[in-house]
Amino acid sequence: MKFNIIYLNDQRYKIYDIGEGQSVMFIFHREIAMDDLEGIVRLKLKKHQRVIIVDLSDDYPSDISKMTEEACQALIDDLHLLADVYWLDNVVVESDYINKPMHKTLTSLLGNRCFSLNTL
Repeated sequence: MKFNIIYLNDQRYKIYDIGEGQSVMFIFHREIAMDDLEGIVRLKLKKHQRVIIVDLSDDYPSDISKMTEEACQALIDDLHLLADVYWLDNVVVESDYINKPMHKTLTSLLGNRCFSLNTL
């Protein structure tokens, strides 16, 4: 898997974008991953989905509770911006990283574009 580096609001993000169809944004941190990342991608591609992986492993702590409220809000704002940059409509958001309050905020920001919001 070859990740591309993009910058959103001066923060670096590693992004992997593959496939076509229903968009799935998977917010990922290697240290707490519950499943093999390549296995997740294969499963989504079999379902004819577009997978956009946001790998936060290099730039964020493995324990999200160690982030300040401001840092969490900045991450959510950047994920919202990423959805805009990639023109994501009816996106499914899955994560092994972000917590329930962040889910609620992201859902609110994405509005009717967020088809469903799942955590692993």
